[in-house]
Amino acid sequence: MMIAIWLTFAPTQAGGMASYIIVIGNSMEPNFHVGDLVIAHEEPNYQIGDAVVYRNLELENFVFHRIISQEMGRYTLKGDNNSWTDTYQPSHEEVLGKLWLRIPRGGTYIQKIRTPFVMTLIAGALGGILATSLFTGKSKGNKHMNKKSIQEWFVSIKQKTRSWLAKSNNTESQKSSNPNKGNLLEGSFFVLGLVALASLIIGIISFSRPASRTVIDDVSYEHIGFFSYSASAPQGVYDANAIKSGDPIFTKLTCSVDVSLQYTLIAQQAENIAGTYQLTAIISEPVSGWQRIVPLQTETIFSENAFGSTAKLNFCQMESLTQSMEQGTDFHPSSYILTIAPNIKMEGELSGRALQSSFNPNLIFRYDRVHFYLAQEEEQNNPLNPTETGVISEARTEANTMLLFGAEMAIPALRLFAALGLVGSLAGITLLGLRLQSVSKSNQSRFNRIRYDSMMIDIQNEASINSSNMVDVSSIEDLAKLAERFNAVILHAESDHSHTYYVKGEGNTYRYAMTVIETGSTVPEKEATSQEGEA
Repeated sequence: MMIAIWLTFAPTQAGGMASYIIVIGNSMEPNFHVGDLVIAHEEPNYQIGDAVVYRNLELENFVFHRIISQEMGRYTLKGDNNSWTDTYQPSHEEVLGKLWLRIPRGGTYIQKIRTPFVMTLIAGALGGILATSLFTGKSKGNKHMNKKSIQEWFVSIKQKTRSWLAKSNNTESQKSSNPNKGNLLEGSFFVLGLVALASLIIGIISFSRPASRTVIDDVSYEHIGFFSYSASAPQGVYDANAIKSGDPIFTKLTCSVDVSLQYTLIAQQAENIAGTYQLTAIISEPVSGWQRIVPLQTETIFSENAFGSTAKLNFCQMESLTQSMEQGTDFHPSSYILTIAPNIKMEGELSGRALQSSFNPNLIFRYDRVHFYLAQEEEQNNPLNPTETGVISEARTEANTMLLFGAEMAIPALRLFAALGLVGSLAGITLLGLRLQSVSKSNQSRFNRIRYDSMMIDIQNEASINSSNMVDVSSIEDLAKLAERFNAVILHAESDHSHTYYVKGEGNTYRYAMTVIETGSTVPEKEATSQEGEA
């Protein structure tokens, strides 16, 4: 039971799997309220719809929200009572655990207990209980087991287990003749009972969880593009008398520029990749929405995950288009935007999954009636090196798992182990019980030895026992009760035809005697005397 409690409630700081969170906001209402205590368990995987606790590095605090989507190994979460999603997307390592138990107002009570005054009272009470247990003498009449220390109890279990392991290597005939067979059976009962309890605990935990789960298996890929442009220029205006990528372009100096694009698809197990691309120039005025599209090349087919392309772009032609628009409309904006787009479309297979994707990054120039210069959007790191990440998601069903002592165990395997362990241990206990019942009928003295071996001592000289205050009892069970009451051992004396048991206590000696009859069975001494008289 202590192991089950540890697995269920031990905090992660102490090596357990539970995290304790006190709700301090209303983002999860109406199901969770301020002051509730949430206990979350660490899981190998989390799915959409799970309410989880995660560490938010932006807020530098822990957040209890629900998973609404998963992509690229990160979760998107949202409070049940919120109309927006969390800006921070945690990874699996940043999730502390999934909701396991909610205790209404439990956090409020914990906060009250943590006040200095209440903590002082609790410490004083625990100190008083400890002092009382240390200085109060043992009361008379306590049972034998209650007077053992914890250390003695563990030593006793260790000795019984060693005895059982040692005797399990003997032959069946040796076991039958062994006078200490009670140790073996007692150890067998102990081990089988331990297996049954462990199987029951594992069964409760495993059958309370679903046997399978749906996992979103993502295959990621990345589009990478490299834009560049170049042209010759008059001497003295540019370094090396040439226009290179990033330089402004003055139409009075040059008109024709070579625009190039190098494209690469980064993905694992990419097969049968094929698609088309076409470099296109678009001159537009953003305020009015006017634009003109000028194809720089015909649509071209590619069949690999990388290609390169170069096209001529006439900036003077773009300037002429703007002048024609102004002359015809008498609209004279201060600036224009020139966009170069590759219009890449492709399909194929990634890790055996169908791929259909497009990549259309924009290389943007601004035109202010004097020159064209490279523009950079706020979200772009480098306008000449656009990238875009994609993912192909596929749901699959797999065996559910749970963390047990730090190891990830499959739920179906745990269920099978629990069922086999419980059935096997109960069957073993039943067989031992039937064996004990058979022994009790055929040989009562051996049965007494098995039942009370841990509290029985053999003696050789019965004359040393004080017989002045001898009290006969009617059964071995009554004698065992007296032994427990007086915290005494049972003294056993064996002769040719009898077994006598003694217990000393409060100035009296209590006795139970049994006589062995010729058939091999044993009967109480009074019954044996009656049978001899009748014969």
